[in-house]
Amino acid sequence: MLAGMSAAGEASLHPLFLKLEKRLVLVVGAGAVAERKVAALLETRASVLVVAPEATAELQRLARAGDVQWHARAFADADVDGAWLVVAATSDAAAQQRVAAAAEARRVFVIAVDDPPNASAYSGAVVRRSPFTIAISSSGETPALTRLVREVIEHVLPPDDWVEHAKKLRARWLAAGTPMGERFGELVRELGRLPK
Repeated sequence: MLAGMSAAGEASLHPLFLKLEKRLVLVVGAGAVAERKVAALLETRASVLVVAPEATAELQRLARAGDVQWHARAFADADVDGAWLVVAATSDAAAQQRVAAAAEARRVFVIAVDDPPNASAYSGAVVRRSPFTIAISSSGETPALTRLVREVIEHVLPPDDWVEHAKKLRARWLAAGTPMGERFGELVRELGRLPK
């Protein structure tokens, strides 16, 4: 099998974490799914523009509070201009295709919710426990299983005392110039000595 190809012969996805703070993200659609996507984007401090004729009560509240911009109308191709990322979260197949085409023409990645053929990017199930951010993706093929894997990972993340100990070890390694190749083994030994 060629490097970078999946067993099905498709190109592998490149995992990536985006800094969206103060960057424009366009969300097309304003139903319950879009509402969840907007909430996640606001956690990243993205500048969110929602375009949809109707919106949930919560999205309307966020717009009134100034947390998001909401254009109460149908999508226009020019809405993509200036966006760093687009989320297509409509239940209209034709609208999803139009959003994807407009994003593709402008070289902007689009997450097409529950619509893999129109997506050029996929959001994953996310686990956030400082300092970790872990995203799990099945390329849109098995969202329920992806959620289950996320829940399993949440249960096996290290406790806070391990994180604090690892931070102290890293500071010591940097000060001492400890080579990278020696650090992992020392980390495992040190964590093994911590009280259970």
